[in-house]
Amino acid sequence: MASSMGLKWCKKNLEHFSQPVYDMLREEYPDLPMEVADCVDVCGLCTDVPFALRNNAIVCARDARGLYLKLKQGMSFMTEPALPGTYAAVVAQAATEQVDGHHEQASQPNDEK
Repeated sequence: MASSMGLKWCKKNLEHFSQPVYDMLREEYPDLPMEVADCVDVCGLCTDVPFALRNNAIVCARDARGLYLKLKQGMSFMTEPALPGTYAAVVAQAATEQVDGHHEQASQPNDEK
């Protein structure tokens, strides 16, 4: 699963709230880049609510379950097909055509001698 998404976790927040979420996501998405930092410079939030930084944007919830659901919903694009007409769908279609075209060229006999 190639992805440009990454999660960053605050060590103190893991200790207080979000360790179960981290563990579940690590198990479900072993290739997802996840980093644990001593401090992510979100002063005060680490002791208030569970949160993580997804591509440097704060995702927080009232409890660990809520955080898990929000992060899981945000990662649905990695497992579900792209919506038609979106950039992701265009890129996926181009990649499919390129692979199919490569296979067609490879399977055609070379008549030139």
